Order: sequence, then structure tokens, then C-alpha cells
Amino acid sequence: MKKILIFIFGRQSKIFKYFSILRNSYKTLKKILPLIKIDKFKFILKIIKGHNYAEFQIDLDKEKKYFEKKYQFNYDDWFSHNINIWKMYLNRLKEIRYLEIGSFEGRSAVFVGELDNIKEITCVDTFEGSDELNEINFDLVYKNCSQNLNKLKIPYKLIKDTSHNFFKINSYKFNVIYIDGSHFYEDVKKDFINSMNCLEEGGILICDDFYWFFYEKIEQNPIGAILECYESYKKNLDILFINHQIIFKKLKTI
Repeated sequence: MKKILIFIFGRQSKIFKYFSILRNSYKTLKKILPLIKIDKFKFILKIIKGHNYAEFQIDLDKEKKYFEKKYQFNYDDWFSHNINIWKMYLNRLKEIRYLEIGSFEGRSAVFVGELDNIKEITCVDTFEGSDELNEINFDLVYKNCSQNLNKLKIPYKLIKDTSHNFFKINSYKFNVIYIDGSHFYEDVKKDFINSMNCLEEGGILICDDFYWFFYEKIEQNPIGAILECYESYKKNLDILFINHQIIFKKLKTI
């Protein structure tokens, strides 16, 4: 069927795109729906909308080239496909006080660092690697991240440590937090809980790798921890967007 649609309408046709949305949504829901214990219908709608947005979003080549020309990157780009989505939510904020857990070479940090409403950035990363990142020179990764952040014209902190140690001593509040550090279930859960404790009401919480399934038991991947935390914080969270990342807004406490 897919080959027939491509032959008749071409890859750029709306019919082919809608077919891709339905196919991708079905594959995603088939895999993760058993893990979702509450708000299943809400998740179904958000997942379909997320695939629709990703399929029809504006081309990112120009912005990707801009950042790659200005900053130093030696490894794969796992961030740029999120640019339009982040703009949609971050540009609405009066100002951004940004924390990210897991920075790698700093692609997400420098993108946020060039937004007009950014005030300050805090990046936390061990720069020690993980199970899924092999043959990576993390001395080079740290060097690139540090040099890239140094090109920004706003205050920033680059903290080479675990998120656990950072949160133990942190007393500051942020209004945008990005979790993309350790992918272990327990670490993601701790990062989520600690982030909620220092996220302002009305703030944005972005969790990466919602559709990332590296470990054999699906619930041991980030999605398992994220969904469990959502169940606990449901009254305090609104789901804004779901695709490879899931984006929440922290609601005011009643």
C-alpha cells in the first residue's frame, strides 16, 4: 500500500503524509498504550496530533545550517528536529530561566541561548557517557559544550556533575527544565521529581526520549518513569505535546 501511494501521489503529497501519520500513530500506540494507566484517550489524541505536527512542520534545514556554522559539533544531531516545537511553547514566555539535565555538545542549550526572551542558562552533565553512547570522546564533548556556551551573550553555568548532586544543593527556581540525562528508569524518575520541586508554577517541563526503547523491558526506559511520575503529579501537570519528547506545563496549586 505504501509503495502504491508513493507511486501515485509522490512522497510530498498530503495523502501520503496522512497515511504516514496514521501508520506511525498506530505503531506508537500499539507499543506504549499498555503502559498508560490513566488518561488513555488524552494520550491517544496527543500522540496523533504530535505525529501530525512532525509530518507537516516547516523545514528546518536553514536553522540547522545556521547553528552548525556558528557552533562546534562533532557528533550526531539529536536535537534540531525539536526546534519548531520548542519555539511554539518557549516563545510565549516573558522570560526564560532555563535548566537542562544532560547537555552533550550543547545543541539544545545554544538554541535556547539565542531566543530573544532568554535570561539565563544552567547546564548539568557528568560528561562521562552512558550505555548507549559508545566510542564517544567525552573530553571533546565537554570542550565543545563549554566553548559553544561561551559564545552566548547571556549568563550561563556549566556544571560537570550528576543531577543528583546538583539538586541536593540547588535552591533556585526555573521556569523551563529539560530532562535529557541518564536514561535509567530510576534516574529519570529522580530527575522528574527533583525538577518538579524547582519548577515554577506555569513553567515548562520537557522530557526527552519518550519514544526511546533501548532496554528490553519497555517500562525500564524513560517512558516508564515519565508515565509513573505523571500519574503522581497529574493534578499539577497539563500535557502540551507528545512525540519523541513529551512536554508538560506545571499548573498552579489549588
